[in-house]
Amino acid sequence: MYRLLGMLISIFVLAIAGAASAKSVKVGIVVETLGNPYFACVKRAAEEEAKSHPDLKLTVLGAATGTDLIGMTKMIDDLIQKKVDVLAFNAIDPNAMVQTVNRVQGKGIPVLIHSDDTAKKVARHFVGPDQYYGQYSVAKAVADELGGKGTVALMEGVPGNMSSILRKNGAKDALAKYSNIKLVGTWAANWDRAQGLKKAEDILTAHPNLSAIVAVNDDMALGALQAVKARGRLGKTIVTGFNGVKEAVQEVHKGNMLATVLTYCDSVGKQLVRTGINVANDKDDKSKYTIDTGTIPLDTKLLKTISGALK
Repeated sequence: MYRLLGMLISIFVLAIAGAASAKSVKVGIVVETLGNPYFACVKRAAEEEAKSHPDLKLTVLGAATGTDLIGMTKMIDDLIQKKVDVLAFNAIDPNAMVQTVNRVQGKGIPVLIHSDDTAKKVARHFVGPDQYYGQYSVAKAVADELGGKGTVALMEGVPGNMSSILRKNGAKDALAKYSNIKLVGTWAANWDRAQGLKKAEDILTAHPNLSAIVAVNDDMALGALQAVKARGRLGKTIVTGFNGVKEAVQEVHKGNMLATVLTYCDSVGKQLVRTGINVANDKDDKSKYTIDTGTIPLDTKLLKTISGALK
């Protein structure tokens, strides 16, 4: 009996020791704005993934707007004060990004860059989609749909924002391959649907027979689509977006938009949590800088093929 009691006590002590030795991990994630459906999705997915990790304490913060660099910097500083083990954030200002990464990592906190890679590999990892490739593919689809001939307007997000730069460069490089495609200009609509509508109205006033509007996110594209419909240009002026939000995918399915890009925002959120935990426990593959969460250019032809296959 005493032997059995001793064994039970030993098991109990070991269980307590094991519980005490389980490392609690703090991961902080900052997104540029929760008003953007993409970043709201990243937050939801990260918080859902966190439920599977009882030893994780996750904090996800978002700025009021996609241009609030001061607010974003304050949130990063707040998470530093909370002594997070790993800090993830995306870039508003690419010029300040390397400095910010170095400042945070100088305090012993590894950094994950998510969604847009501006840190020139000074961070621990980049987690997110290949935005250049995604936008290149969509712009190419536009040029092919036009038969390699026409006029195209480019609608960017916040000027200087790295996501906007990567996507804008992808679109420009794709269109440049077609000698009879003319890029009539670039308009900034700051990721916003209302501004996308207003800018599209201005574009269509200046170029009433415009062939296409390539918007580098879905909110701006949906605003542009409103303007195209109002001008009676549906089916005459192509509209494309980026991010694959539900409403944009529906418009692609209806044939009102030519294409968007699925960027798997849920995969970004979940992978940030998983990678953050691995980094905190020093179990990540340090030789692998980029953790690509994938992109799929989704156009009307592909959707029709998928729909046909499911019937």
